[in-house]
Amino acid sequence: MTQRSDPAQTELPAERWIVDGLEATPRGPVARLERPDGRTVVLPLTQLPDGVKEGDVLALHDGPDGARLLPLPGETAARRAAAQAALDTLNEAGRGALPLNDDGEITL
Repeated sequence: MTQRSDPAQTELPAERWIVDGLEATPRGPVARLERPDGRTVVLPLTQLPDGVKEGDVLALHDGPDGARLLPLPGETAARRAAAQAALDTLNEAGRGALPLNDDGEITL
């Protein structure tokens, strides 16, 4: 018996959207999603996968039942690690640039 893989896992998605923010509104919680072209889309949180958080990468898949957004945990983890590495580099570079006392406070 040949095992079939989930097409959502094997197809390359047309677009990857980033969860830019989650907000409570009078009409319920919404997610602000950034598209690759920089434009923002606001969707009700109920239309997104359960447990979605700010910074998550979602794949937009078009199918016979309409478009759906699927989480990409590997890409999300890689994106967060790259952002943390960049922040660490900036913090290290900035340590020698400011006159700090023994407590780590800036001295003027």
